Amino acid sequence: MSTSSSSSSSNSSSSSSASTGEASSTAAGGETGVTSGGSDPGECVKGQTKGNQVAVIGESFIAATHGITQQIEKQAKANGSLGANERYIDNSVSGTTLANDQIPSQYRKAAENGMIKYVLMDGGGNDCLLRGDGDAALAAAESLFETMEKDSVEKVLYFFYPDPIGNQYASLKTCLDALRPKMKALCDGLTAPKCYWLDLRPTWNGHNEYTQDGIHPTAAGSVATGDAVWEAMKTSCVAQ
Repeated sequence: MSTSSSSSSSNSSSSSSASTGEASSTAAGGETGVTSGGSDPGECVKGQTKGNQVAVIGESFIAATHGITQQIEKQAKANGSLGANERYIDNSVSGTTLANDQIPSQYRKAAENGMIKYVLMDGGGNDCLLRGDGDAALAAAESLFETMEKDSVEKVLYFFYPDPIGNQYASLKTCLDALRPKMKALCDGLTAPKCYWLDLRPTWNGHNEYTQDGIHPTAAGSVATGDAVWEAMKTSCVAQ
């Protein structure tokens, strides 16, 4: 997400891991950390994914430092799922929204360069923060997923925001709370591409050190988020 003044992430290093799964810890409102329409049959084969088959799209929650993507790549390389010299296509850009076609255009740009099989994404935060319009974000996501289906994208991992911290973000939280179950229902209902939903609240709750400005991750927050995303990817056999 983006605020009127750009925020900087802490350069301090910290390590944190979050274990998630199909029946992971429950967040407020009864939502599990990772959900999908069902588990995949068969064995998950490791080491078959090229970096240019994975697109990362979203806004400044990812793009402020790109630390989340870097942490996922670090885990993927350590686990033999990504070549030592490979990178994912990270097209995330601060200040972008779903509804004005900015985040969808990030996907299309990635897809121009080859076959995208997997998408890691957030989205909707700036639609709420800058526009106060979660429903427009939902409609844009529906259209984006239809495009992905036509392109034969296999799987999407959609990670949704932790609760913003601070009274100045009360309206943002209200909008995100309304959007979250709608976007989750959309994701859970998809079969092509298959969509896996990761609620980041269980990972972030009780860790105010994960953010300096109330919404963007610090270095520690990026590591914790990247680890949570990677665990969800392993569970759901995404880009393994």
